[in-house]
Amino acid sequence: MMRIIVFAFFLLIAVIAVIFSLRNFQAISIDLYFTTIQMPLALALTIELFAGIFIGFLVAFMHIIKLKSQNKLLDRKVRHILPPDSR
Repeated sequence: MMRIIVFAFFLLIAVIAVIFSLRNFQAISIDLYFTTIQMPLALALTIELFAGIFIGFLVAFMHIIKLKSQNKLLDRKVRHILPPDSR
């Protein structure tokens, strides 16, 4: 039952995204200082969305790596402090 609800939710989001894309298809200019790019507004917003998701994943990945490193360090400290039979 939960799978159907999740599927329906993502299907609804996809339909809203397609409608949004079709309604916002006018061309815009994006100035990149050294050049100017013409593209549809929906495409520009989609690229920005995926760039934001990618940056978020990178930040989360770096945080996970840091936590794993701290976990290994603390595990070594615990192994050093506690004798093997008390664990």
